[in-house]
Amino acid sequence: MNAPDDWTTTHDLAVVYIALAYGTDHELSDEELKILKSALQAWKSMDEPAVQDLIVEAATVFTEREAETEFRRAVEELEGALSLEERRDTIRHLIRIAEADGVLLEREQGLIHTLAEAWSLKALSEDLLENTSAVVQRRGEDWGLIHELAFLYILVAHAAGDDLSADTVDVMVERLQEWQPERSTEELRDVVRRALQVYAEQPQEDLIYDSVEALKEALSSTHRLTVLDDLHTVARAGGPLTRAERDLITSLAQAWDVTVRMNGHGG
Repeated sequence: MNAPDDWTTTHDLAVVYIALAYGTDHELSDEELKILKSALQAWKSMDEPAVQDLIVEAATVFTEREAETEFRRAVEELEGALSLEERRDTIRHLIRIAEADGVLLEREQGLIHTLAEAWSLKALSEDLLENTSAVVQRRGEDWGLIHELAFLYILVAHAAGDDLSADTVDVMVERLQEWQPERSTEELRDVVRRALQVYAEQPQEDLIYDSVEALKEALSSTHRLTVLDDLHTVARAGGPLTRAERDLITSLAQAWDVTVRMNGHGG
């Protein structure tokens, strides 16, 4: 769908900024709005009422049409309308907006990377995100310690190279229920499904490190031993413990500064 006849490059910039500030979490905080206004005024000098009207116009288009389509249209238009340095500045402003609430959401990072790749500025976005002062939330606001546990269960279950069996998933759910007995079986199956989605879609090395560190920080040594026992049980649900599974559990124990001894036959 085409933009209105009086649409300007500044409107397209506003759409991109709103896609990040509002589109990623459906909230627009006062601090995000303040930085958004500042970013637009840095591009074109406008008084307060004018910039406010422009934001409303861009937000209306963004919310009343197909949001992703409007974002991609604006990105394409801006690639031709902005100089290289102006595109760089746009990415810097996006980082500032994303950092406004002190947390960089997974979806915010994804949107910034999408824009940077479209403009051949991936190295810049990676450098800025690497050096952010905000807390980086890698898996979105619906991810908690119970998901970290499920992720490690899946990691161990897949160590032997086999697909997850229904029996293995049942064991995962049973073990998760011991951690959060207030959750229903179906809710915990959703946790496993969410963890499987992340396992399938994202680079595993960073996720493994994050999960290991998050659980080490959150759990006592006794609880970490319980997790290792969970992992052993999950691994055995798919058959005899393999060498790959044994090695993975041992490496996790070492990372968590606990000692674990596993009996049984390795692969």
